[in-house]
Amino acid sequence: MSSLRIKAHEIIENISDKKINEAVDFLEFLKVKEELEATNEILNDKTLLAAVRKGLKNIEDEELVNLDDIIENV
Repeated sequence: MSSLRIKAHEIIENISDKKINEAVDFLEFLKVKEELEATNEILNDKTLLAAVRKGLKNIEDEELVNLDDIIENV
C-alpha cells in the first residue's frame, strides 16, 4: 500500500463518522469522475472505435473465426 493510502487510512481512523461520511461521498465523486474521464478517452479514440465497429459488423455478418482454429495454427 502506498504511503498516501496509509496516510488516508490514518486520517479516517481519527475523524468523526459525520466527516467520514463526507469523505466517502467525495471519494465516490472522484471515482465517478475518473470513470467518466476514462470513458471519454475511449470514446475519443477513433482507431479503437473503428475496430469495435468492424468487430460488431463481423459478428452481424457472421464473419467469425473459431479460437481453436487460431490456436492450432500458431
